[in-house]
Amino acid sequence: MAAAPDPIEEELRLAREELERLKASEDKSDKIQMTSGDIVRLVIAAPVVFVWLFLGSRIIISATTSNSVLSNIEPLLLALSILTIPVTAILSSLFRVDGNGK
Repeated sequence: MAAAPDPIEEELRLAREELERLKASEDKSDKIQMTSGDIVRLVIAAPVVFVWLFLGSRIIISATTSNSVLSNIEPLLLALSILTIPVTAILSSLFRVDGNGK
């Protein structure tokens, strides 16, 4: 007389079948892969871009609420424009169409 299969073993068997089915239907040509260089660029780019956005928003908010900031806005805009150069380079390398960022 055969014993009934253990529910855990049955679940494991079903999970293995599902895994094999997923592996068989997977098409690797549609996947996007990040290299270690992409991850390093992203780790460096994120703080620079966030500082740039924060500085730009603070300049706009301060200039609209304070006349003294508005009258002395040139150094703030200079700092923002200097920071724009690496931000532009970082964003252009991250969103390059060919995908390798070079």
